[in-house]
Amino acid sequence: MGDDGWRALDDEALERLLVERWLLRGATLAVILVGAIGATYLGLRGVATAMDHVTVGVFLLLAVAGGAVGFTMRQEDLRIHRELRRRRSPSSPGGRSS
Repeated sequence: MGDDGWRALDDEALERLLVERWLLRGATLAVILVGAIGATYLGLRGVATAMDHVTVGVFLLLAVAGGAVGFTMRQEDLRIHRELRRRRSPSSPGGRSS
């Protein structure tokens, strides 16, 4: 979903979007773990050839990229959570009153 396109969604759609993004962040965590485990394994085995160096570099790059994606997704999720809270607040205009 581009930029703030999620603002047009209703509350239920936002909750579904958050669950979907939570699952994607779980997949991102799996990518980070694969990168870390692969780099650790190759490091313990010994990095002797240039291909080993490249492979370790790719694993580390994969882990860092996964972390950056996960971090930016979390920042957007926090904005979505704040919007949901604002909408559900009884004092906000358009918010639900109990």
